[in-house]
Amino acid sequence: MTIIAAVIVLVAAGAVFVAVRNRSQKEQPSRGTSQPSARGKAEDPKPAGDDPQVQLKEILDSLLRLNLLIRTDPELQAEIREEVEAVIDDLAAVIPSMMDRYPGETLTYEIKKIGREHLFRTVKEYLDLSPESRANQMDIFKTTIQSLHDVSRRSRDIVEKNETAEFKTMANFLAGKFS
Repeated sequence: MTIIAAVIVLVAAGAVFVAVRNRSQKEQPSRGTSQPSARGKAEDPKPAGDDPQVQLKEILDSLLRLNLLIRTDPELQAEIREEVEAVIDDLAAVIPSMMDRYPGETLTYEIKKIGREHLFRTVKEYLDLSPESRANQMDIFKTTIQSLHDVSRRSRDIVEKNETAEFKTMANFLAGKFS
Protein backbone atom coordinates (compact mmCIF):
# COMPACT_ATOMS: atom_id res chain seq x y z
CA MET A 1 0.00 0.00 0.00
CA THR A 2 1.42 3.38 -0.86
CA ILE A 3 1.73 6.24 1.55
CA ILE A 4 -1.10 8.05 -0.22
CA ALA A 5 -3.41 5.07 0.23
CA ALA A 6 -2.46 4.85 3.90
CA VAL A 7 -3.22 8.54 4.36
CA ILE A 8 -6.59 8.07 2.65
CA VAL A 9 -7.42 5.15 4.96
CA LEU A 10 -6.43 7.15 8.02
CA VAL A 11 -8.45 10.17 6.89
CA ALA A 12 -11.46 7.90 6.28
CA ALA A 13 -11.06 6.36 9.74
CA GLY A 14 -10.89 9.84 11.23
CA ALA A 15 -14.03 10.86 9.34
CA VAL A 16 -15.85 7.82 10.69
CA PHE A 17 -14.71 8.71 14.19
CA VAL A 18 -15.92 12.30 13.81
CA ALA A 19 -19.26 11.14 12.40
CA VAL A 20 -19.77 8.71 15.29
CA ARG A 21 -18.75 11.37 17.80
CA ASN A 22 -21.06 13.98 16.29
CA ARG A 23 -24.00 11.58 16.20
CA SER A 24 -23.34 10.54 19.79
CA GLN A 25 -23.18 14.16 20.91
CA LYS A 26 -26.57 14.81 19.31
CA GLU A 27 -28.01 11.80 21.15
CA GLN A 28 -26.29 12.63 24.43
CA PRO A 29 -29.06 14.80 25.94
CA SER A 30 -31.48 11.88 25.75
CA ARG A 31 -28.92 9.28 26.90
CA GLY A 32 -26.60 11.30 29.07
CA THR A 33 -28.99 13.13 31.32
CA SER A 34 -29.28 11.80 34.82
CA GLN A 35 -32.68 10.35 35.49
CA PRO A 36 -34.10 9.84 38.94
CA SER A 37 -34.10 6.21 39.96
CA ALA A 38 -36.93 4.47 41.72
CA ARG A 39 -35.58 5.91 44.99
CA GLY A 40 -35.54 9.45 43.60
CA LYS A 41 -31.75 9.77 43.37
CA ALA A 42 -30.00 10.68 40.15
CA GLU A 43 -28.05 7.79 38.65
CA ASP A 44 -24.46 8.31 37.60
CA PRO A 45 -23.80 8.45 33.86
CA LYS A 46 -21.70 5.70 32.25
CA PRO A 47 -18.00 5.80 33.11
CA ALA A 48 -15.77 7.21 30.37
CA GLY A 49 -14.24 3.77 29.71
CA ASP A 50 -17.64 2.52 28.51
CA ASP A 51 -18.16 5.50 26.23
CA PRO A 52 -18.23 4.25 22.61
CA GLN A 53 -16.56 7.45 21.41
CA VAL A 54 -13.64 6.94 23.77
CA GLN A 55 -13.38 3.26 22.87
CA LEU A 56 -13.40 3.98 19.13
CA LYS A 57 -10.76 6.68 19.54
CA GLU A 58 -8.55 4.29 21.53
CA ILE A 59 -8.90 1.60 18.88
CA LEU A 60 -8.21 3.95 15.97
CA ASP A 61 -5.24 5.43 17.84
CA SER A 62 -3.85 1.93 18.40
CA LEU A 63 -4.27 1.08 14.71
CA LEU A 64 -2.62 4.37 13.70
CA ARG A 65 0.32 3.80 16.06
CA LEU A 66 0.72 0.31 14.63
CA ASN A 67 0.65 1.63 11.08
CA LEU A 68 3.36 4.14 11.93
CA LEU A 69 5.37 1.49 13.76
CA ILE A 70 5.46 -0.92 10.82
CA ARG A 71 6.27 1.88 8.37
CA THR A 72 9.26 3.02 10.40
CA ASP A 73 10.84 -0.42 10.77
CA PRO A 74 13.41 -0.67 7.95
CA GLU A 75 13.90 -4.41 8.44
CA LEU A 76 10.25 -5.40 8.10
CA GLN A 77 9.58 -7.17 4.83
CA ALA A 78 7.18 -5.39 2.46
CA GLU A 79 5.03 -8.52 2.19
CA ILE A 80 4.46 -8.61 5.96
CA ARG A 81 3.89 -4.86 6.17
CA GLU A 82 1.22 -5.12 3.46
CA GLU A 83 -0.50 -8.00 5.26
CA VAL A 84 -0.56 -6.09 8.57
CA GLU A 85 -1.86 -3.00 6.75
CA ALA A 86 -4.65 -5.08 5.23
CA VAL A 87 -5.70 -6.20 8.72
CA ILE A 88 -5.55 -2.58 9.94
CA ASP A 89 -7.70 -1.47 6.98
CA ASP A 90 -10.31 -4.17 7.62
CA LEU A 91 -10.47 -3.42 11.35
CA ALA A 92 -10.69 0.34 10.76
CA ALA A 93 -13.62 -0.29 8.42
CA VAL A 94 -15.52 -2.91 10.40
CA ILE A 95 -15.14 -1.80 14.04
CA PRO A 96 -17.09 1.49 13.79
CA SER A 97 -19.88 -0.31 11.94
CA MET A 98 -19.99 -3.12 14.50
CA MET A 99 -20.00 -0.69 17.41
CA ASP A 100 -22.87 1.19 15.81
CA ARG A 101 -25.01 -1.73 14.64
CA TYR A 102 -24.16 -4.46 17.18
CA PRO A 103 -22.84 -2.73 20.31
CA GLY A 104 -23.63 -5.47 22.85
CA GLU A 105 -22.55 -8.48 20.83
CA THR A 106 -19.66 -10.65 21.96
CA LEU A 107 -18.20 -10.59 18.46
CA THR A 108 -18.04 -6.79 18.60
CA TYR A 109 -16.21 -7.04 21.93
CA GLU A 110 -13.68 -9.54 20.54
CA ILE A 111 -13.02 -7.52 17.37
CA LYS A 112 -12.58 -4.33 19.41
CA LYS A 113 -10.07 -6.18 21.62
CA ILE A 114 -8.11 -7.31 18.55
CA GLY A 115 -8.09 -3.73 17.21
CA ARG A 116 -7.24 -2.09 20.50
CA GLU A 117 -4.54 -4.39 21.83
CA HIS A 118 -4.03 -7.86 20.36
CA LEU A 119 -2.84 -6.90 16.86
CA PHE A 120 -0.56 -4.16 18.18
CA ARG A 121 0.94 -6.40 20.86
CA THR A 122 1.52 -9.27 18.41
CA VAL A 123 3.29 -7.08 15.87
CA LYS A 124 5.25 -5.12 18.48
CA GLU A 125 6.56 -8.31 20.09
CA TYR A 126 7.74 -9.51 16.68
CA LEU A 127 9.38 -6.17 15.83
CA ASP A 128 11.19 -6.15 19.17
CA LEU A 129 12.98 -9.40 18.26
CA SER A 130 16.54 -9.47 17.01
CA PRO A 131 16.99 -10.12 13.27
CA GLU A 132 17.93 -13.74 14.00
CA SER A 133 14.91 -14.29 16.23
CA ARG A 134 12.66 -12.68 13.62
CA ALA A 135 13.95 -15.16 11.06
CA ASN A 136 13.24 -18.05 13.44
CA GLN A 137 9.73 -16.77 14.25
CA MET A 138 8.80 -15.71 10.71
CA ASP A 139 6.52 -18.65 9.90
CA ILE A 140 4.65 -18.42 13.22
CA PHE A 141 4.26 -14.65 12.85
CA LYS A 142 3.01 -14.93 9.26
CA THR A 143 0.49 -17.57 10.33
CA THR A 144 -0.77 -15.37 13.16
CA ILE A 145 -1.11 -12.31 10.93
CA GLN A 146 -2.86 -14.37 8.25
CA SER A 147 -5.25 -15.71 10.87
CA LEU A 148 -6.02 -12.17 12.07
CA HIS A 149 -6.53 -11.11 8.47
CA ASP A 150 -8.97 -13.99 7.93
CA VAL A 151 -10.84 -12.99 11.10
CA SER A 152 -11.03 -9.32 10.11
CA ARG A 153 -12.24 -10.19 6.59
CA ARG A 154 -14.82 -12.67 7.90
CA SER A 155 -16.07 -10.14 10.45
CA ARG A 156 -16.38 -7.57 7.70
CA ASP A 157 -18.43 -10.05 5.63
CA ILE A 158 -20.65 -10.86 8.62
CA VAL A 159 -21.42 -7.17 9.15
CA GLU A 160 -21.88 -6.35 5.46
CA LYS A 161 -24.23 -9.30 4.95
CA ASN A 162 -25.89 -8.89 8.38
CA GLU A 163 -25.27 -12.55 9.23
CA THR A 164 -26.32 -12.28 12.86
CA ALA A 165 -26.51 -16.06 13.23
CA GLU A 166 -22.74 -16.18 12.69
CA PHE A 167 -22.04 -13.72 15.51
CA LYS A 168 -22.06 -16.22 18.38
CA THR A 169 -20.07 -18.87 16.52
CA MET A 170 -17.41 -16.39 15.43
CA ALA A 171 -17.27 -14.77 18.89
CA ASN A 172 -16.72 -18.15 20.59
CA PHE A 173 -14.00 -18.98 18.09
CA LEU A 174 -12.21 -15.68 18.73
CA ALA A 175 -12.55 -15.90 22.50
CA GLY A 176 -10.92 -19.31 22.44
CA LYS A 177 -8.21 -18.43 19.96
CA PHE A 178 -7.11 -14.91 20.88
CA SER A 179 -8.13 -14.40 24.52
